[in-house]
Amino acid sequence: MKTKSYTSILFLIGLLLFACTNGEKTVKIDYKSKIFTEQYLIDYVNENQDLNSKDSLKFDKALDKFQRDIKGLSNNPDFLVDFPLQATIIRDTVMGTQSFKIATFETYLDPLRDKNSLLNQIKLRINGVFQFEREAYGLALGGKYYLKAMIYKQGKRADVNFYKKGSESVYNLGVYPMQVKELKPIVSKEQMASLK
Repeated sequence: MKTKSYTSILFLIGLLLFACTNGEKTVKIDYKSKIFTEQYLIDYVNENQDLNSKDSLKFDKALDKFQRDIKGLSNNPDFLVDFPLQATIIRDTVMGTQSFKIATFETYLDPLRDKNSLLNQIKLRINGVFQFEREAYGLALGGKYYLKAMIYKQGKRADVNFYKKGSESVYNLGVYPMQVKELKPIVSKEQMASLK
């Protein structure tokens, strides 16, 4: 008789715990990154489980917080440190009497990355301005680079987003205008990938 009552109590506790979580699984990312922004994102997702909530109110509140926090992250001096980007558009322009280059840099898919890394799931666009010709030395369309840059203007919160694409999460960190101070080419064993 005691066994039945213990079993019933355990069953009720299990049912109660399941009801409290709405049947949602906790998503835990164990990958450790040496890239500041990727590690920040990993820690953020692990601490803010409501981004994966099926409850629309919880998700909307978590998304609003995500947008504000990521927009603020772009002010961190380490935001782009060791973050790989690819030049997708390059154009020359003139303002007044000064000519300069503008280049758009975006994240890219790399099949050689660790499968646990979030880099292939991150979207980020930098609209880079090169004030001096020497800063753009070595810039090539399709080239992959690490940038040293200063933010010109805060990006729009609406450009920051989180969504599911199939079974994968996509983290859109936004669009930011920046003055590029230095380009560091990424050396790859693989031929340069073609643009998307």
